[in-house]
Amino acid sequence: MKRTFIFSVLTLALMMVCQSAFAYDYYVNGIYYRKATQQLPGGGCGETYLIVVNDDYQNTYSGDVVIPETETINGESFRVRYIGSEAFYGCINLTSITLPNTIVNIGYHSFADCHQLEVIDIPASIQQINSNAFSYCYELDYIFIHSNQPFFLWDDAFSDINDHVHIVVPCNCIEIFEAEEEWQGIQLYDDCGNVGLGENKTVSLSVYPNPASGVITIEAEGLVTIADEMGRVARTLFVNKKQTIDLQGLSSGFYFIKTDNETKKILVK
Repeated sequence: MKRTFIFSVLTLALMMVCQSAFAYDYYVNGIYYRKATQQLPGGGCGETYLIVVNDDYQNTYSGDVVIPETETINGESFRVRYIGSEAFYGCINLTSITLPNTIVNIGYHSFADCHQLEVIDIPASIQQINSNAFSYCYELDYIFIHSNQPFFLWDDAFSDINDHVHIVVPCNCIEIFEAEEEWQGIQLYDDCGNVGLGENKTVSLSVYPNPASGVITIEAEGLVTIADEMGRVARTLFVNKKQTIDLQGLSSGFYFIKTDNETKKILVK
C-alpha cells in the first residue's frame, strides 16, 4: 500500500476534530480562529488548538499578516496548529504571511489567489500541505521549506506553480525529499547559500530604527531574510527599494537582517 494513502488515512483518523458549525469562533488581534479538539486513537480527545480561518468572505486579510504560535482566549492559551481551507483565499492585498513553528497543516486552497504574495516560509513543524494550497499565486517566487524531512503532499499541492516557483528545501536535503513518492517530479532547489544568486539585485542594505520597537524600515532591493541569533528564519520577503515591516510576533532580542551580500544586526525591544 502506498505511503501516501497510509498517511492520508492516519491523518484523517488522528486529526479528526469536533468543531463548531460556524466559520469562526473567535476574532483576536486581527485573526479569525476556529477552535477544535484532536480525536485520539481508540477514543478520547487530545489537544484543543486553533485553526486560522476567514470571516466567511474572500479577501479577509491584507498587508503583512503574522500568525502567532499561541493565542489566549478567555484566559486560556491555545496553540495555533492549522491554516484552514481557503483561510486566505482571494486575499489579493496580502503582501506577506508569517507562519509560526506550531503549524502542522496547510489546508486546501488556503493561499489561492493571493496575487501579491511573493515569498512564503513553511515552518519545520509542518506535516501536510493540501491540494492547490497556492494556486493562482502568480507573483509567488519562492517557497522556503524549513523541515529537513519530507512531509505529506496531496497530489496537486504544487501542481500549477512548480513551473515558476522556486521550492527550496534545506541544504543537502533534495535526495531525501525526492526519495518519497509524492515529491517525485517536483523541481526542488537546495538552500546551500546560492538560491536566487544573480536574481537578488541588492547592492546596499539599510535598516532603521535600531533598536526597534513595533516596526522597522528596510531599504534594499531583492530577497531579504530576518533571522534570530540561533539562525532560525523569522521572515523572508522581497523588498523593492523600501519597505516597513511590522515586528508583531518577534520576541525581544537581537536579529540579523540579511541579503546576498550584506548583514545588519538589530535589537528588537
